[in-house]
Amino acid sequence: MKGIRLWLLNNVLPSPWTVQQGQQNRAPTMQAPFAIMQIVTRQRYATNSRRYDPDGSVTIVKPERMGIQISTFGTGAGNAVSLINTMWRDPDAVAWFRANVPGVAPLHASDPRQHPFTTAEKQYEDQWSVDLIADVLASVTKPGQSALLLGMEAVTQAETLATTNGKS
Repeated sequence: MKGIRLWLLNNVLPSPWTVQQGQQNRAPTMQAPFAIMQIVTRQRYATNSRRYDPDGSVTIVKPERMGIQISTFGTGAGNAVSLINTMWRDPDAVAWFRANVPGVAPLHASDPRQHPFTTAEKQYEDQWSVDLIADVLASVTKPGQSALLLGMEAVTQAETLATTNGKS
């Protein structure tokens, strides 16, 4: 989410736009124009992979497609969402994420949608949204398991092995 916020602020939305993660308690509403982003879908598309690191730890990687809804509010909200949609589907976005947030790659974006929005003062406010779909390699690193002491005994005599075929 931090990487997508940086991408939006550094590459897409001009000043004075601000971006905030949604679903936070006690967070005051920003002055328009602003964007709120929140995760709306997470879909695993493959089995985990494991990487054994030189320090003995194990990194588990979960590949998933993540949907992030970007909602824009205020004058120019529709144009902002259209610009986000356009820029997300551009090779420059892929290059930016590869350089700045490895493990995240833009895939596609939904069509922009307009929503009715009325403020607490009963005033209409322009609100639009778009869902950005990204390929995300979510990872967690945990301590690995290792043997601290291995023992071995010498075999000096082979024992006779008896096998049976189930018949008497």
